Amino acid sequence: MLKQKVGIASVVSLIALANATGALAQTADPAPAPTPGAQADPASAPAPSAQAGLTGDIVVTAQRRSESLQRTPVAVAVLSGTTLAKQAIVTESDLQAATPGLTIRAGQNSNQLNYALRGQSLDAFSDTRPGVLPYFDEIQLDGVGGGASAFYDLQSIQVLKGPQGTLFGRNSTGGAVLFTTTRPTEDFGGYVSGRFGNYASREVEGAINVPLVNDKVLTRFAGFYEKRDGYQKNVFQGNRAGNVDRYGLRGSVTVNFSSSIKNELVVDYLHADGNSLSGLIYSLDSAGAVPLIALTAFGNQPQYNFLINAFTGGAAGCNAATNNCAAAYAAANPKLDPGGITSYLATQKARGPHRIETDGLNKYIGRNIIISNITSFEVAPDTRIRNIFGFTNLKANSSGDIDGTAYGIDSNGPGGGKNDTTRQDSEELQLAGKTFGGNLDYVVGGFYSHETNVDLTTSLLLEFPPLTSTTRYHKFTTRDMYAGYGQGTYDLSELTGIQGLGVTIGARYTHERIKFDTLSDDTAFQAPPAQQATFDFNQRKSYGNVSWTLGVQDQINSNLLVYVASRRSYKNGGYNGIENPVPGPGSAGGNEYGRETLTDLEVGIKYRGEVGAIPVQFNLAGYQNWIKDGQRVAYTLLGSTPAAVTVNVPRSKITGFEADGSVRPSSWLTLGGALNYTRARFTNNLVSIGGGTPVEFGTYPDTPKWSGSVYGEIEVPVTNSIEASLRSDLYSQSSFFFSSTGNNNPGARIDGYTLVNFRLGLEDQTAGWSIAGLVKNAFNRTYYVGGIATGELFQFNTAVPGSPRTFLAELRYKF
Repeated sequence: MLKQKVGIASVVSLIALANATGALAQTADPAPAPTPGAQADPASAPAPSAQAGLTGDIVVTAQRRSESLQRTPVAVAVLSGTTLAKQAIVTESDLQAATPGLTIRAGQNSNQLNYALRGQSLDAFSDTRPGVLPYFDEIQLDGVGGGASAFYDLQSIQVLKGPQGTLFGRNSTGGAVLFTTTRPTEDFGGYVSGRFGNYASREVEGAINVPLVNDKVLTRFAGFYEKRDGYQKNVFQGNRAGNVDRYGLRGSVTVNFSSSIKNELVVDYLHADGNSLSGLIYSLDSAGAVPLIALTAFGNQPQYNFLINAFTGGAAGCNAATNNCAAAYAAANPKLDPGGITSYLATQKARGPHRIETDGLNKYIGRNIIISNITSFEVAPDTRIRNIFGFTNLKANSSGDIDGTAYGIDSNGPGGGKNDTTRQDSEELQLAGKTFGGNLDYVVGGFYSHETNVDLTTSLLLEFPPLTSTTRYHKFTTRDMYAGYGQGTYDLSELTGIQGLGVTIGARYTHERIKFDTLSDDTAFQAPPAQQATFDFNQRKSYGNVSWTLGVQDQINSNLLVYVASRRSYKNGGYNGIENPVPGPGSAGGNEYGRETLTDLEVGIKYRGEVGAIPVQFNLAGYQNWIKDGQRVAYTLLGSTPAAVTVNVPRSKITGFEADGSVRPSSWLTLGGALNYTRARFTNNLVSIGGGTPVEFGTYPDTPKWSGSVYGEIEVPVTNSIEASLRSDLYSQSSFFFSSTGNNNPGARIDGYTLVNFRLGLEDQTAGWSIAGLVKNAFNRTYYVGGIATGELFQFNTAVPGSPRTFLAELRYKF
């Protein structure tokens, strides 16, 4: 019956309703054509909002200048502010469904998130840099958590696919996600909206635009508040998991000192409270190092007593007569299944992922402060200097149950949980313009950032007295980065006689110095003196590298662009803080990992025009990535201590294509879709973990082979000013592994899934009001969005579920 429902929904999606995924069905007024020779300010790029992509331009800033999406030789997906509001895209998971090819991967819980594009991601507990970086008003953020503050009052979200190594603040090997806020304008106005739904969901957001001095001082203030009950019921503790209670405030001030000098200041604050959707026990691996399948089966008393004695070298003295450890454990834990995690896994699967039993403390508190200040000087009609200052202070504190059961195997425990505080100051000076008769469009600049990170990770392990132990990893990392870059696109039309032919060349030199200090309360300081003598509590290293881009593009006509590009980018090495500070690479038992290098080749086609009288748009990109020394994590025992060890896998290769398109067969109907194929594999994959026998890295993580969407939208007039709309969108993806060694741990695999959303709305553009009803995950599919693959260590894997079916009613008023 469910398959029939999904099939019907798919047909409806194709012929009737839905969304503007990527840059396809954006609804926007046609953007004005740029003045020949003029350099538009990326921060002031017009937002796509009424038929953009089909009847008008979408303006993007993928090359640090404002230009038409269809004339930009970069694979970019764009969601306008209008689309974000219509689809109620307020979380990272919403963004994934609206942008096929982008994976939002959860780790330990729903608040430990990571972007993944073209096979580039971030392994949980690896302490490596993300493969895909978010930017907020041109300021680079440290991971997904910072981007979450930006899901309201946005001008657009741009998803840049492929390595970004020359023009942006920090090299990224997979791509970048650019959040651009709505800028103040010269008109007084704003909006207020409210959403109400199941799980006691309520959301309020709004913005007001106030010009203080006409044409000179413009301000905008925005904010939101969201509260919702958690999707999970914890029947062990009698509470809910996944509660949301957060708010954000943003102020923007634009000062036009003159016609050629402008300053734009944005200050953003986010406070998040509540707790996380918990990962839950998902699969077993009987070959794991620690025999928890047997150790948790305390109903088998002889076996349990034997294992406790074995772990303690006989010191526990467990026996059936005078010191029955199994009986004592059972008496102290009457709610637990005596059959252990094997029996409990069957129980958990039978009741579904939204009724759980976990014993660890579950809480989450986050606070972000982001400041972006951009000053622009128009020194000539075709030359602009920009100074970009950024400040971020991102804090996250979470505690949760890592094993997803009530057996007390592994939790963040007392003493601080998982605390992460990142502060970054950045400064960029940029010169952009045109020269050589307007044929060369260039950007050159310098970039500096100073970043500090304090990371505290505590674990309460194996609460089976007398085995219980705690670990406390407390590290302080400092990164100082200096970079100089330049990139230009030269129009070869005059030289070659081929109209529209151009070449792009760019390079960037980056020097990064890393300091890694182990703080005095770290577990390493409790080690015996002889072991401490092998540690380096103040580790240092530096990197210098050159990233580059080389491309050729041909604007064959006003409708068709063809391009080919090759790029190189890096992720520098560092140290894994979830280990003792032993010098040397992770493959030899140390806590260090080396630099990762990615080189790609991309070929693309972009078309926007008409077939007959029907507007049509499509984009197609094919790519090949070659990765050297990819940074990956493996979970193992170092001595007797569980550890996440980061190593470099020698060679990997990723092949794929991305296609999207839309068509408007009539004025009231839009249809479209997107399809992504990614084949990722390790090609030289044997690596020692901690000095042991080499392990085969055989499954490329966080990379569904297929993902895609279909959508459509009906818009019909009800009166002269009121319009009704009906939309549905369907997103689907194939299975993927969340472990690099799933060949040895086949349970670390998440099944593919399909989600269907619906929206019905009425809007009066004259009066400014709108009302809508939304259903997400309309057929209540059970699906998972990531997890922790500890099967090779603890004999079990955990996974984090996605959202169940949700309903929302929305009221919105613009003034």
